[in-house]
Amino acid sequence: MPITLVFLSVVAIWSTTPLAIVWSTLGSSHSFGVAARMVLGLSICLLLLLIKKQKLTLTPLSLWNYWYAGLGVFVTMSLIYYASQNLTSGVISIIFGLTPIVTGVFALILLRDKFFGFNKMIGLLLGLSGLIVIFSHSLVESTDLVRGLLAVTLGMTFQAFISVKLKQINAQISVLETTTGALLFSTPLFVIMWLFSEGSVPEITLKGVLSIGYLSTFGSVVGFMSYYYLIKHASVRVVGIVPLITPVFALLLGSLFNNETLSLMQVGGIVLVLTGLGYYEYGAKASK
Repeated sequence: MPITLVFLSVVAIWSTTPLAIVWSTLGSSHSFGVAARMVLGLSICLLLLLIKKQKLTLTPLSLWNYWYAGLGVFVTMSLIYYASQNLTSGVISIIFGLTPIVTGVFALILLRDKFFGFNKMIGLLLGLSGLIVIFSHSLVESTDLVRGLLAVTLGMTFQAFISVKLKQINAQISVLETTTGALLFSTPLFVIMWLFSEGSVPEITLKGVLSIGYLSTFGSVVGFMSYYYLIKHASVRVVGIVPLITPVFALLLGSLFNNETLSLMQVGGIVLVLTGLGYYEYGAKASK
């Protein structure tokens, strides 16, 4: 499968996922929304394995791969769904736009991938400055916003760590196996979290039902498989570029379809984040 096609599919899915997450909790709760999404996603993966007559690889290395991938899904998705109660889809996507920078830090630590030059440090500082501006604005408005920002920032950081860790493990298994294994580990945790937090099926809206269906099929199955494919076949830097593009589309979608608005302070912070990301990725080329 061409890397370009996979790359574009991940960009498209990640651009629409934040808005779908916000919609999936309409008339529902974040714990039910994410649990329902993962149960349906796991069911689709198991069905695909059955159709292909394929079994999961159960070597020690593959089990570690499933465990880390599953842990990444559980921690990251739990934090994002929690944050979606207080943050717009555009802001969630902007915070995840910092993934390339955080990924670079973990690649430096775990893979000894030393590509932190002057432009990388400038990009890092600009991106962090933008994040501080967004946080400071939210602190004035509401502590709930700050909790949401902290949650999504931790989720982004953990996902960056997991992507580098999976690259380090480098298990030679299919992306369908990785996705299925990750969901086998994480889905029971989501169900337990829902049972202990509420345990009842809410009266969810039609938009919420359709959003959960979209997230299950594209967000969990197609999106995860494409993402793991990139991790396996592309460089860490290529994987990290995805969140550089998606925030712009996510902001447009949130504005067009969910009437999301941003304050002048938030716009300033977002511009700093995107400028930092751009300089992080392309600053060295621009200076030549």
